[in-house]
Amino acid sequence: MQTYLAKLRRLTIPTVDLLSNHVGFCFDGEHSLTEEKSFPRAQSAPLVRVRDLSSGTSGPVRLLAFVLKSDPGVALVQDIFDDVEKAASIWAIVEGTLKVDEKYLLVGTVTEKKTDNGKEIRLEVSIAHNVNTLDIKLYKEVRELEERVTQALTR
Repeated sequence: MQTYLAKLRRLTIPTVDLLSNHVGFCFDGEHSLTEEKSFPRAQSAPLVRVRDLSSGTSGPVRLLAFVLKSDPGVALVQDIFDDVEKAASIWAIVEGTLKVDEKYLLVGTVTEKKTDNGKEIRLEVSIAHNVNTLDIKLYKEVRELEERVTQALTR
């Protein structure tokens, strides 16, 4: 083992760096090979409205929505929090089939799909949780209180 490490150190090309970048290992000390582990923190998914989504939206987003139409693998959902006159809808790519006229909490990322009419944004859902028993009025009150507390604490 010592002769192999010595040979690696004598080479003029950065073999150790290439090795560590490729397989996630690094040399520490004279004779040990240890694995570097990194656990990046997951991004939080802010609660958004469908009309605020665009192709430039990055990271995961959270959406509370009614299911208007559902087929296996895809569902047309409408935002619960938006005004009724301004409520927008978006196609959500899901696993399985969502139940029509039920409320869901959807967490996913925004993607773009090319169609005959141009580009269309879609929500690629990683988590779909049925929240049909959720009291929306109470949830809105809690969200407003949370925003006021956050604003008060950041002053």
